[in-house]
Amino acid sequence: MNDKSLSQALLDLDARALAGATDPREPLLKIMAGDRRRVFWWSAAAIVFWMLALLMVGWMLVAMGLLMPQEAMLRDPAQLAHAGLSPEQRADALLQVHIMSRMILVGVTFSVALLGIAAGATVFLVRASRHATLRQINASLLEISAQLQALRAGAASR
Repeated sequence: MNDKSLSQALLDLDARALAGATDPREPLLKIMAGDRRRVFWWSAAAIVFWMLALLMVGWMLVAMGLLMPQEAMLRDPAQLAHAGLSPEQRADALLQVHIMSRMILVGVTFSVALLGIAAGATVFLVRASRHATLRQINASLLEISAQLQALRAGAASR
């Protein structure tokens, strides 16, 4: 059963109970189980993506913290003289720093993408949780309505 047919089954639950169906609560239980699974998986996805995004952002911050002093050292003539680098070694080191800065830029872009995916997963989690809550409220109201009808029928038979 897909989500629409389960929702329709929830709406028809009272009619099935009146028609004498074997277990009129079966569609309701399927809906609740599906909602629990959906909320669980969206929760897991949101947690995983937020953790990956935080790790990636932290990794990029550390990489930039290691790259910046190296780049500053390669641009300072006093430190170059102290390190004893030849012009070829300095050019090679500057090229490596340039390549690392571009790799960090790609990593930052990937971090932003992960943050966007994590935010999207959170939005879908909130949406799934809201739908599950509304369905639980509808089911509870339906059960209360059935109990009130049973009380009225019992009071009318007296």
